[in-house]
Amino acid sequence: MWSWLEPLGKMLYDLRWPLLLYFGGLLVCYMMIDSIQYWVRELRRARSEARFRRMGLEDIDQMDHRAFLRYLTFLFECAGFTVLPTPPAGNYGVDLVLVHPSGEERIAVQAIRSAEPVDGGPVCQLAAAKGLYQCGRAMAVTSAEFTDEARQEAEVQGVTLVDRTKLQEFMALSLPPAAEVAVGSR
Repeated sequence: MWSWLEPLGKMLYDLRWPLLLYFGGLLVCYMMIDSIQYWVRELRRARSEARFRRMGLEDIDQMDHRAFLRYLTFLFECAGFTVLPTPPAGNYGVDLVLVHPSGEERIAVQAIRSAEPVDGGPVCQLAAAKGLYQCGRAMAVTSAEFTDEARQEAEVQGVTLVDRTKLQEFMALSLPPAAEVAVGSR
Protein backbone atom coordinates (compact mmCIF):
# COMPACT_ATOMS: atom_id res chain seq x y z
CA MET A 1 0.00 0.00 0.00
CA TRP A 2 2.79 2.43 0.82
CA SER A 3 5.10 1.21 -1.89
CA TRP A 4 4.77 4.45 -3.83
CA LEU A 5 6.66 6.25 -0.98
CA GLU A 6 9.75 4.11 -1.40
CA PRO A 7 11.14 5.97 -4.47
CA LEU A 8 10.40 9.30 -2.81
CA GLY A 9 12.21 8.24 0.36
CA LYS A 10 15.23 7.04 -1.67
CA MET A 11 15.33 10.33 -3.59
CA LEU A 12 15.19 12.39 -0.36
CA TYR A 13 17.87 10.20 1.20
CA ASP A 14 20.13 10.79 -1.82
CA LEU A 15 19.50 14.57 -1.62
CA ARG A 16 19.96 14.91 2.14
CA TRP A 17 23.31 16.74 1.98
CA PRO A 18 22.38 19.18 -0.80
CA LEU A 19 19.08 19.93 0.97
CA LEU A 20 20.87 20.39 4.28
CA LEU A 21 23.38 22.76 2.68
CA TYR A 22 20.63 24.67 0.87
CA PHE A 23 18.39 25.18 3.91
CA GLY A 24 21.37 25.71 6.21
CA GLY A 25 22.62 28.41 3.83
CA LEU A 26 19.20 30.06 3.85
CA LEU A 27 19.21 30.03 7.64
CA VAL A 28 22.70 31.55 7.81
CA CYS A 29 21.70 34.27 5.31
CA TYR A 30 18.58 35.08 7.30
CA MET A 31 20.61 35.30 10.52
CA MET A 32 23.17 37.58 8.88
CA ILE A 33 20.48 39.91 7.50
CA ASP A 34 18.72 39.99 10.87
CA SER A 35 22.01 40.78 12.60
CA ILE A 36 22.79 43.59 10.17
CA GLN A 37 19.32 45.08 10.68
CA TYR A 38 19.81 44.91 14.45
CA TRP A 39 23.13 46.76 14.30
CA VAL A 40 21.74 49.40 11.93
CA ARG A 41 18.86 50.03 14.38
CA GLU A 42 21.31 50.25 17.28
CA LEU A 43 23.52 52.68 15.36
CA ARG A 44 20.53 54.89 14.55
CA ARG A 45 19.37 54.76 18.17
CA ALA A 46 22.84 55.69 19.43
CA ARG A 47 23.07 58.60 16.98
CA SER A 48 19.67 59.97 17.92
CA GLU A 49 20.50 59.53 21.61
CA ALA A 50 23.75 61.47 21.15
CA ARG A 51 21.85 64.19 19.26
CA PHE A 52 19.20 64.37 22.00
CA ARG A 53 21.87 64.65 24.70
CA ARG A 54 23.31 67.76 23.02
CA MET A 55 19.96 69.53 22.65
CA GLY A 56 18.90 72.64 24.46
CA LEU A 57 15.74 74.71 24.57
CA GLU A 58 16.69 76.49 21.35
CA ASP A 59 16.67 73.14 19.55
CA ILE A 60 13.31 72.24 21.06
CA ASP A 61 11.90 75.54 19.74
CA GLN A 62 12.74 74.36 16.21
CA MET A 63 11.02 70.96 16.59
CA ASP A 64 7.64 69.93 15.27
CA HIS A 65 5.16 68.03 17.46
CA ARG A 66 6.38 64.54 16.45
CA ALA A 67 10.03 65.37 17.12
CA PHE A 68 9.03 66.89 20.48
CA LEU A 69 7.24 63.63 21.35
CA ARG A 70 10.32 61.58 20.44
CA TYR A 71 12.47 63.85 22.59
CA LEU A 72 10.11 63.59 25.57
CA THR A 73 10.02 59.82 25.13
CA PHE A 74 13.81 59.81 25.31
CA LEU A 75 13.83 62.02 28.44
CA PHE A 76 11.26 59.91 30.27
CA GLU A 77 13.06 56.68 29.36
CA CYS A 78 16.31 58.17 30.71
CA ALA A 79 14.42 58.93 33.93
CA GLY A 80 13.45 55.24 34.20
CA PHE A 81 9.85 55.31 33.00
CA THR A 82 8.36 52.92 30.49
CA VAL A 83 6.78 55.06 27.78
CA LEU A 84 3.68 53.87 25.94
CA PRO A 85 2.69 55.98 22.92
CA THR A 86 -0.96 56.60 22.12
CA PRO A 87 -2.50 56.69 18.64
CA PRO A 88 -1.65 59.88 16.70
CA ALA A 89 -5.35 60.65 16.15
CA GLY A 90 -8.25 60.13 18.49
CA ASN A 91 -6.11 60.05 21.63
CA TYR A 92 -8.29 62.61 23.50
CA GLY A 93 -5.27 64.81 24.22
CA VAL A 94 -3.04 62.13 25.74
CA ASP A 95 0.19 61.78 23.76
CA LEU A 96 2.16 59.44 26.04
CA VAL A 97 1.41 57.15 28.96
CA LEU A 98 4.22 56.79 31.47
CA VAL A 99 4.49 53.69 33.60
CA HIS A 100 6.48 54.13 36.79
CA PRO A 101 9.40 51.69 37.19
CA SER A 102 7.54 49.97 40.01
CA GLY A 103 4.62 49.43 37.62
CA GLU A 104 2.14 50.75 40.16
CA GLU A 105 1.51 54.20 38.74
CA ARG A 106 0.51 55.44 35.29
CA ILE A 107 0.74 59.07 34.17
CA ALA A 108 -1.03 60.56 31.15
CA VAL A 109 1.17 63.11 29.37
CA GLN A 110 0.15 65.75 26.88
CA ALA A 111 3.01 67.30 24.88
CA ILE A 112 2.35 70.85 23.72
CA ARG A 113 5.06 72.23 21.44
CA SER A 114 4.12 75.89 21.17
CA ALA A 115 5.64 79.33 20.97
CA GLU A 116 2.56 80.96 22.56
CA PRO A 117 1.44 80.57 26.18
CA VAL A 118 -0.86 77.57 26.68
CA ASP A 119 -4.38 78.28 27.98
CA GLY A 120 -6.69 76.09 30.09
CA GLY A 121 -8.30 74.14 27.22
CA PRO A 122 -5.63 71.44 26.85
CA VAL A 123 -5.43 71.08 30.64
CA CYS A 124 -9.18 70.39 30.87
CA GLN A 125 -9.00 67.94 27.98
CA LEU A 126 -6.09 66.07 29.58
CA ALA A 127 -7.80 65.88 32.97
CA ALA A 128 -10.91 64.42 31.37
CA ALA A 129 -8.97 61.88 29.29
CA LYS A 130 -6.60 60.45 31.90
CA GLY A 131 -9.21 57.92 33.03
CA LEU A 132 -9.49 56.51 29.50
CA TYR A 133 -5.90 55.28 29.80
CA GLN A 134 -6.27 54.05 33.42
CA CYS A 135 -3.93 56.78 34.66
CA GLY A 136 -3.99 58.11 38.20
CA ARG A 137 -2.11 61.31 37.34
CA ALA A 138 -1.83 63.70 34.42
CA MET A 139 0.99 65.96 33.24
CA ALA A 140 1.05 68.67 30.57
CA VAL A 141 4.49 69.44 29.15
CA THR A 142 5.11 72.48 26.99
CA SER A 143 8.07 74.24 25.46
CA ALA A 144 6.40 77.58 26.28
CA GLU A 145 4.63 78.89 29.39
CA PHE A 146 1.16 78.37 30.83
CA THR A 147 -1.38 81.15 31.30
CA ASP A 148 -2.84 81.93 34.71
CA GLU A 149 -6.08 80.32 33.55
CA ALA A 150 -4.21 77.07 32.78
CA ARG A 151 -2.47 77.15 36.17
CA GLN A 152 -5.78 77.62 37.99
CA GLU A 153 -7.43 74.84 35.95
CA ALA A 154 -4.47 72.51 36.64
CA GLU A 155 -4.72 73.18 40.37
CA VAL A 156 -8.44 72.37 40.36
CA GLN A 157 -8.06 69.27 38.14
CA GLY A 158 -4.87 67.97 39.78
CA VAL A 159 -2.76 68.18 36.61
CA THR A 160 0.99 68.68 36.91
CA LEU A 161 2.29 71.45 34.65
CA VAL A 162 5.80 71.38 33.20
CA ASP A 163 6.61 74.67 31.54
CA ARG A 164 9.77 75.85 29.79
CA THR A 165 11.71 76.40 33.02
CA LYS A 166 10.76 73.05 34.58
CA LEU A 167 11.45 71.31 31.27
CA GLN A 168 14.98 72.69 31.29
CA GLU A 169 15.45 71.48 34.88
CA PHE A 170 14.08 68.05 33.94
CA MET A 171 16.49 67.91 30.99
CA ALA A 172 19.42 68.63 33.30
CA LEU A 173 18.30 66.01 35.85
CA SER A 174 17.41 63.25 33.38
CA LEU A 175 20.46 63.38 31.16
CA PRO A 176 23.78 62.43 32.73
CA PRO A 177 26.77 64.53 31.71
CA ALA A 178 28.60 63.37 28.58
CA ALA A 179 31.65 62.31 30.62
CA GLU A 180 29.57 59.85 32.66
CA VAL A 181 28.06 58.42 29.50
CA ALA A 182 31.49 57.86 27.96
CA VAL A 183 32.84 56.18 31.12
CA GLY A 184 29.68 54.10 31.62
CA SER A 185 29.74 52.73 28.08
CA ARG A 186 33.09 50.96 28.49
